[in-house]
Amino acid sequence: MYGRADKLLHRIALGSPALLEATFDIERAAHRKRAAEVQIVRPVFIAGLARAGTSILTRLLHAGGGFAAPSYRDLPFPLAPNGWARLGGKRHVEARERGHGDGLTHDLDSPEAIEEVFWRVFEGNRYLRRDGLAPIAPDPDTLAAFRDYLRLIVLRHGGTRYLSKNNNNILRLEGLCEAFRDVTLVHPFREPVQQALSLLSQHRRAVALAAEDPFRRRYMTWLGHHEFGADRRPFLFDGAPDRDEDAMRPDYWLKLWDAVYRALLAAPARVQERQLFLDYDALCAEPRVYAPRLAVMVEAPIDSASLRPPELRHAEADPALLARAAETHARLQARFRGQFG
Repeated sequence: MYGRADKLLHRIALGSPALLEATFDIERAAHRKRAAEVQIVRPVFIAGLARAGTSILTRLLHAGGGFAAPSYRDLPFPLAPNGWARLGGKRHVEARERGHGDGLTHDLDSPEAIEEVFWRVFEGNRYLRRDGLAPIAPDPDTLAAFRDYLRLIVLRHGGTRYLSKNNNNILRLEGLCEAFRDVTLVHPFREPVQQALSLLSQHRRAVALAAEDPFRRRYMTWLGHHEFGADRRPFLFDGAPDRDEDAMRPDYWLKLWDAVYRALLAAPARVQERQLFLDYDALCAEPRVYAPRLAVMVEAPIDSASLRPPELRHAEADPALLARAAETHARLQARFRGQFG
């Protein structure tokens, strides 16, 4: 998608937190009056662990209209979406399969987790650690700036509501609930072995692609994508694997799966009030049953015709770890049934 000149521009812009912060300050000042009129109402944040259908869910909601979301067109100045749209935001790039090799295509207007650049710039020194990503309570000034950022995105992309797909938001759920009292937090999940195997497959693929193209590794780091690949950094919840554990084995990803979803299940009461636990396997198996119920809960139309059950695979793993993950999965399914009927 990017030629030599584009790569240089991305390296200059995304590689400098100071420059990104400066562009945000300019953007806020230039659009302060218009942005102040934008009301952030009922935003939806899709967040969990990768490979649980987060991208597909985001696209289904986005396609229904009414939502604004960051996109690749905002790069390489994602914190100045309106200013950059005037300068260089009119390029055309043909849709192509994304690097995951999973059949999903994307282009410059595909909604994506670009917002993590904001958190890297303003809170990166607090949650970005060499051994992983630490859950933190965002600074109040950062939350105020984030509300302004969402207004700028809505101003740029239209719509009346904000839609986010960003798994790193599981690190800051209380802050999101504090900033947006009517937020909906959607946590998709899959059967643990299947999701772990998908994570392992993507990790191997991402490591190989980064070895072929060093720019890809830097690009993923700039965007804050540490789920897998050469700059993998696990979420530092209780029970999570250490960064130096063998990520080429299913046990690593099962351990991470269990730690993440146990943490989400144990969220404080004010967060639990805003959480929706979505069984992606059930959604794909019975889309006519669960898609309409999800649409009602997020107050947005959903065309579920493209949903298909993921392919099932088998793997050997530690029996104790499998049992623990199965117990967590049962709890997730219970939450799902309680919410979706």
